[in-house]
Amino acid sequence: MTRPRSLRAGELRAGELRVLEAPARLVIHGLGSCVSVFVYDHGPRVGGMAHILLPGPPGKATDHLGRYATTAVAAIVEESIRLGARRSALLAKVTGGSRMFPFDPGVPRPTVGDKNIEAALQALAEARVAVVASDVGGEHGRTVVADLSDGTLTITTVRSGPRVV
Repeated sequence: MTRPRSLRAGELRAGELRVLEAPARLVIHGLGSCVSVFVYDHGPRVGGMAHILLPGPPGKATDHLGRYATTAVAAIVEESIRLGARRSALLAKVTGGSRMFPFDPGVPRPTVGDKNIEAALQALAEARVAVVASDVGGEHGRTVVADLSDGTLTITTVRSGPRVV
């Protein structure tokens, strides 16, 4: 029997969110159709990231805030402010939302990734958080590392080396 790999303090599984202070780093491995939203304030060097699975919960309430774009963004903003961030200084970086599975190119329809991207961007707009960088869509998975020391987001794919945004 194989044991599940243990997570380090800053690693997020699907549906999780975390808000921390520098010098922490937040990491998501294997981001596919899910979306990562990284929100950060350079002043106090506080920020958070969510590994969003779906656009919104099926009902109005949920116990899994990080799982949905509509609840994850609000939770990150609220917790960042609680830790000293200023709403007016918060900036966001969004990545993921890939088309991971084959589809019929003759039938245009949004994928889960497309819907996740749209919901994350809408939630950020509603929270009044400016998106300063994005790397969304495509047909490849990503590893994402958010560095709270400087607010950088490093994105690595199988097809390309690391890219810092």
